[in-house]
Amino acid sequence: MAGTVYTAYAYFALVVAAAGRTATVTVDWYSVVTGGTAISSSVSNTAALPNATAWATPPPIFIATAPAGATYASVTVAVGGLSAGAVAAVDVISFGPPALLPENMLTYSTQGVEVDASGWQNLKNCTLATSAADKVEGWLSLQVTATAAGDTQARTVASYAVAPGTEYYSYAWVKAPAVGGLEYRMEVWWYDASATFISGTLITRSWTPPASEWYRCAVIGKAPALAATARVVLRPQASVAGEVWLFDQILFRAAPVISGNLIGYSAQGFEVTAEEWLSEQGCTISRDITRSWEGGSSLTVVASGTLDPVVRMVTGVPVVPRQVYTLNPRIYAPTGPASRMIGLLFSWYDASGILISTSQFRWILAGSSGWRSLTGSAMSPDGAVTMAAGVRWFDVDAGTSFGLDQVLVATGGLGILADPIPGEYAVKISLQGLTQGGYAYWGLWRMLPSDGSMTPLRGATGGTAQTPITSDLAVVEDYEAPLGVPIQYYLKLWTTLPAYTSITTEPPLILDEPPVTHVVMKDPLSPARRAAVMVGTLPDWQRTARQGVSQIRGRARPIVISDVRSAKTGTMTLVTETDEERQRVNWLMDVGSTVLLQWPRTWGEDDVYVQIGDVTEKRAARYAEYGDREWDVPLIEVDRPVGVTVGSADRTWANVLSENFDWLAVFTACESWLDVYTGGN
Repeated sequence: MAGTVYTAYAYFALVVAAAGRTATVTVDWYSVVTGGTAISSSVSNTAALPNATAWATPPPIFIATAPAGATYASVTVAVGGLSAGAVAAVDVISFGPPALLPENMLTYSTQGVEVDASGWQNLKNCTLATSAADKVEGWLSLQVTATAAGDTQARTVASYAVAPGTEYYSYAWVKAPAVGGLEYRMEVWWYDASATFISGTLITRSWTPPASEWYRCAVIGKAPALAATARVVLRPQASVAGEVWLFDQILFRAAPVISGNLIGYSAQGFEVTAEEWLSEQGCTISRDITRSWEGGSSLTVVASGTLDPVVRMVTGVPVVPRQVYTLNPRIYAPTGPASRMIGLLFSWYDASGILISTSQFRWILAGSSGWRSLTGSAMSPDGAVTMAAGVRWFDVDAGTSFGLDQVLVATGGLGILADPIPGEYAVKISLQGLTQGGYAYWGLWRMLPSDGSMTPLRGATGGTAQTPITSDLAVVEDYEAPLGVPIQYYLKLWTTLPAYTSITTEPPLILDEPPVTHVVMKDPLSPARRAAVMVGTLPDWQRTARQGVSQIRGRARPIVISDVRSAKTGTMTLVTETDEERQRVNWLMDVGSTVLLQWPRTWGEDDVYVQIGDVTEKRAARYAEYGDREWDVPLIEVDRPVGVTVGSADRTWANVLSENFDWLAVFTACESWLDVYTGGN
């Protein structure tokens, strides 16, 4: 294909050793598959064949761009200097695109100097050449020889187009001299549109690569304002004249940051350093070049055995309150127990850097070793300005090693948000991201942090313990939540298989209590029926014994046959002062449904579901225009009722307007004003 870079090479060997033999590879470019005249030809370097029967390495090689109009090519191999009857062997004849590193802006010739070092210039204190002594890929590497002790600089001849504000990534495989302990600086220099160096904006990283070993050194940074082009600079700090440094597989590209990631490539992939993460407890951390999910390195976490290992980002990312954020790291776990729990952590901070709360999304992994992609999400609380992501490993033995790589922090994901419904002594729980992850069902429970008890919530179509996922969003209202104590909501998603995920609201929520003189009375199935009423006297609870006493002849003590004691019964007195309060109490009791009573916590009474018996409404005074009433309300404790929630306590005319096109639609859907009020039909 015209304009595409190709490389060609072949291995040559003499059948009988002889001096003065050479070899070349030629590619002829054509516009048609057969016949016609070649558009042009590209010829490799001339390789001298050894005076032996060994294969010549490096082989003759060329790197060239197919000319305009080229659609076909032919390869010719040639050996020069052969005498009559002499035989040469050729093998592995190759033609195709070069092994350019993904997204590398450098050409293959500059990346690995497989033909010559013409892609590089000796900027300071050095000479440049190719070396066949050692390499990472191909046959040659770039040899930088210091002409004196001190700073040595070699840079790319070409400059590469960049965009201001974009993060770029460059690395080189470096083989330092045997003396060891020498400094090497990896740098990218930025230039403006007039090719003038933008002073003070280069990105640099200092390394001390091991002696006589190939080691990958990298640098990451953003192009500054006004930057139009960039060059890669290799800066060995030579100890003496004649010192030789080797370089190979040199890369310069836009950093492969995951789309939407709120953290940079350095924190995402640990390609340069581990300094953007810290060990919060129970472990040591280090950058590891022996294993990775992406790139050439990862973060290694080694448990100390004292506390659960926890690692966290040093600097948080900006967040918006009440927005869902996702954390998706790749985690390496060794072979271990049949189940291992890992928590994905979200630490939320206010504008002063003070920790508000920490959310946690837990996974349970199988025991086999390998990399896993784990995803968790959480809702940013009110007041949050930044969030630092982290990971926690539970119950880990000392010395256990884990890996962390390609960390994604992004907006969106599975979220749960609980808000009080003003004036209703209830909670609205908003869910989002339900369709993510391929789950089939969701369930929602109220959880009390004080004892860990969990109660499935009541929904408009039934219980929410197993609800099919049909939409990304859902809203559930909890009118039975206890008042004045911390509560949380536990969301679980699962498929028909054991695979599942779960998330809870953070931090716990506390609903306001009624005035200290009042009790809240609710119909759990029809939350519009609710009243906060002044209490005159509390009930004296009675629990009847279910037992039969038999007096046996000839013995002093009777035989008692007993069953469980009955539920509580008692009578409380209510006081209403206005006609509105009186009408609301009557409306609450009209349908005869089970009622939930919720008392101020200082009264020492537990929330209780009751059936109300025969009620007596008495005037507080004989004066007819005096509106106060006293109510004698007999109570019998019962179980939590079954059934669905009908309507919503915070329903308004705006809901009626949004649900119906005109009044005819209202009349068609609703048989009474109660249906309009509750949204029933």
